[in-house]
Amino acid sequence: MHDKQKITNQNGVLKYLFFFQVMSFFHKLSNNSQGICYALGACFLASVLISLVRFLSAEFHIFFIVMLRNFFGLLFFVPQITADYQSVFKTKKIKLHIFRGVNGLISMFIWFHVVTVLPLSEAVSISFIIPILTTIVAVFYLKEEVKAKTWTASFIGFIGILIILRPGFKEFNNAYFFSFASVFLWIVSNILIKTMTKTEKPQTIVAYMSLTMLLCSIPFALPYVKALSFENILWFALLGLVSNLTHICISNSYAKADLSYVQPFDFTRLIFTAISSYFAFGEVIDFWVIVGSLVILGGVIIVMPRKKSKKLQAIFDTPPALNP
Repeated sequence: MHDKQKITNQNGVLKYLFFFQVMSFFHKLSNNSQGICYALGACFLASVLISLVRFLSAEFHIFFIVMLRNFFGLLFFVPQITADYQSVFKTKKIKLHIFRGVNGLISMFIWFHVVTVLPLSEAVSISFIIPILTTIVAVFYLKEEVKAKTWTASFIGFIGILIILRPGFKEFNNAYFFSFASVFLWIVSNILIKTMTKTEKPQTIVAYMSLTMLLCSIPFALPYVKALSFENILWFALLGLVSNLTHICISNSYAKADLSYVQPFDFTRLIFTAISSYFAFGEVIDFWVIVGSLVILGGVIIVMPRKKSKKLQAIFDTPPALNP
């Protein structure tokens, strides 16, 4: 008995030492290398997130899933919010916060619907166009000069989308319209956040966004409320936790490294999604989805701001934790 307990204790010590060595090695990496590690972690978690949504949609309505995702997502943020709630909720732009939350909620409704009806790899590949379109909108919003590389990247991104959709060669699913609508709303969120961060603290934006999205999702979810088993509660808690961890990883990635370093690794979302969707749902990624995604990635790399435009860089450096 004592020997078994001794072995168990030794295993625990070895696991702790291994974790310590891994973390020690990680912290010795350059900032860019750490940023890439965080980006890869975020891409893996993002693939888990949409797989969880697809899995839960077999039993629960999307409105109910969104409400519980918002509930558990907010629950994990409560300690951070309550630490200084008076400062966190202090704002003079309550209407803009509400609009931002409603926009984010609609975007989440649509995006969660898309990942339940489209092959996951296709849904993810279409979302790669967001950085290019955000750049175009941001350029006009910030009244900056439209450079040739912006239009070149836009054209390349458009070609990539055509390769994925292949109009005339494959049946056009109405879900593609929802996918583009979600992309548009995500871009609106990016611009809104940029406007709000001029006067609002990130914690304030997160707090109002989380509360608004939760409260506004309740009326939609009420007709679809179902009894939850303990296992269901664990799945929904995992959904909220994975969502928050994804945002944290991306935020750390952007904080550690230049966007031009980490953005190309966003393509691994498609790789992780293809693997998870194959083993979880038996989906096989389409060859042309890979080709189209690579083309879009080329456009994203071209359009990514380097050092010159601080305003435009700020759009992309906004912590994704502020996004749905």
